[in-house]
Amino acid sequence: MKILYLLAFVIVAILHHPYCGVQAQICDSNDGTCSSDDSAESKIPPNQPLALKVINKSMYRVDVHYDDGRFGNMVVTLEPKDGDGTVNTFLGHSFFVTRHGVKEGLFDPETDKQHKYTVIGNKEESWVISENAAPSTNKCQDRFSICEDYSKNGGCWSSPGWMIVHCCKSCDEDLDASRLLDAKVRCSKEFLNVTGPAWEQGDLNTLFTSWATDPKFQQFEPVVLSSPNGVVDGKPGDKKTGDPWVLTFDKFLTPEEADALVRGGEHVGFERSTNQGAVNELGEQERLVSTTRTSSNAWCVNDCENQPEVRAVSSRIEDVTGIDQTNYESFQILNYGINEFYRMHHDSSGSENVPPGNRILTFFLYLSDVEEGGETKFNKLNLGVKPKKGRALIWPSVKDDDPHTWDPRMYHEAMPVIKGKKYAANHWIHLYDYVGPNQWGCTGSFS
Repeated sequence: MKILYLLAFVIVAILHHPYCGVQAQICDSNDGTCSSDDSAESKIPPNQPLALKVINKSMYRVDVHYDDGRFGNMVVTLEPKDGDGTVNTFLGHSFFVTRHGVKEGLFDPETDKQHKYTVIGNKEESWVISENAAPSTNKCQDRFSICEDYSKNGGCWSSPGWMIVHCCKSCDEDLDASRLLDAKVRCSKEFLNVTGPAWEQGDLNTLFTSWATDPKFQQFEPVVLSSPNGVVDGKPGDKKTGDPWVLTFDKFLTPEEADALVRGGEHVGFERSTNQGAVNELGEQERLVSTTRTSSNAWCVNDCENQPEVRAVSSRIEDVTGIDQTNYESFQILNYGINEFYRMHHDSSGSENVPPGNRILTFFLYLSDVEEGGETKFNKLNLGVKPKKGRALIWPSVKDDDPHTWDPRMYHEAMPVIKGKKYAANHWIHLYDYVGPNQWGCTGSFS
């Protein structure tokens, strides 16, 4: 009788466990993982691919990741409340799920176990992300199995922001991570010891004027396209007095330097460009695929930025701007194919809600000629700039009389490429130190 009672209990548990939405799943109440019924008649032979259907019943838009034993590879994004998709996979592969655009895992609120799934190999296999799946109320979690090893090898101090958010449990002893997990604490200017601004009132105008008039910059062949005094390329222009500065250096980088930046982007790997979304309480900013931006980009870090040619370009920008490289975001390398574009946008968010402050200056480099199309168009200035390999295009995003205030005249767009290929790169330069806050996870970026 006891055996029959135990068997009935197991059957009921399988059918009604909160992790499992279909009868083909068996869930372990100890570790919160689910797998499918492994009856022999429904099995697929080992090493044969199978289709795993994933159904998202939660209220969150989610990313499903293949668990590679490190940080996971995102394989599909599912809409909330019955969004579904199919993943081609194999026996033994494991998956986990996070909120879309960030690596914040979804848990069962009753057990605080993360939603995971391991493929058993059934012919019709499904994984249902339950309706009550949500981020854990215990924010200090290790999101990846590799966290403990990283912390033992000094990872907590080499990348403190990333480790606090993603490996909080393993770094709590070293960094007091559970306290610093709160972005309001970790990202205060007092904690980060943020120093003074790169520009004060009037510095913007002084810098652009020197570029246009000082003989030492003539080697770069400066061309004034818009200026506050109405002078364009040394002559009275058709622009009204009071326009913002827009200037090019037509010979700023060598072909070899341009090629090195492209090569670095290819080494890092170009991915579909994204827009910035909402920021959560941990300081993570959601990345959104946008229909207004169809290019691909790569962030020039590590091996890319350590190329001698790339270092030389960044140093040259530092020399001509007089702004330390600690205020720069890493080079963003852009790849535009036929008909790809970036609709009208502004490089500054318009508020100083992060420690680095506004993006005050865009130093944009053309890395290729484009046969047709691909111009940079300043929508409110009726001004377009054609790509030319080696040319630098520079414009401010803030006002000269108050660098803390964005300039609404500086909206621009990348026009579609009609013929050829467009490669470009840019340094975004901030009012305050960017490198320090970025290291502590205070810029929204956790790459």
